[in-house]
Amino acid sequence: MAKQWHQLEKLDHKALKKLQAERERQKKQAAAEEARKRILITSGIVLFGICICIFGFFQIKAKSNAIDYAKERETYYVYKIKEITGNPQYTRMGVWETIDENTQQNISEIETGFRTNEKETIIVTLQLDNEIKLLENGEILVKRPVLAENENKVESEELDLVSGEITVAITLDGRDLLTINIPELDIVVTGKSGLFKVIFNQKKQQGEVVVKNGLVEVTRGDDTKKVSGFYKVTFDRNKLSKPTQASVIQYDWR
Repeated sequence: MAKQWHQLEKLDHKALKKLQAERERQKKQAAAEEARKRILITSGIVLFGICICIFGFFQIKAKSNAIDYAKERETYYVYKIKEITGNPQYTRMGVWETIDENTQQNISEIETGFRTNEKETIIVTLQLDNEIKLLENGEILVKRPVLAENENKVESEELDLVSGEITVAITLDGRDLLTINIPELDIVVTGKSGLFKVIFNQKKQQGEVVVKNGLVEVTRGDDTKKVSGFYKVTFDRNKLSKPTQASVIQYDWR
């Protein structure tokens, strides 16, 4: 009988140890699972924080880029007064002022008029370095360049010749961009390349386009004339002539 009790106690002891081991194992598993959950939660929080930081960085960068883009875009509207002789004038908002050493040399109004009197000249440099020289007793109206909608790039430049004579120099970058209008006679001059003059006598309502080198298109309505070096066209209220040879040495190209 004693032997049987001893065997039962031995069995109970083994069962208790097994139960304790099982409970210990379950406890360790629970602790490991809890640790894994904490790691996952912590990792998730860290990852979320990193995502927020990255998103914030790109938001700030995008805003900064947009500001830089807008600032750069404004520089594309600027044209400069390169050189003056005498005391020519310019106008902003309809008020004529004398151009002198204290005058702001960078102009970015929507439209700016320039005029000269006897023995006065002015050279205006546009965005892509196309140059307009207004000779004495003349007037021009320079307009803001047209930029690409989604890019800081000049698509076209434009000015009106109100009266007088201008000498136009087209750069390589500025080809096909500059348009010179003579609104009174419905004349449109497109500077394709090179060096040329546009002359308009407002009193006589007539004028001419003379090309020293390069190519110019002169248009009235549906009629377009291509004028190359050493050729010219004349125009008045009634007609636009065919290109004829021109003695370019008779003109002042300085």
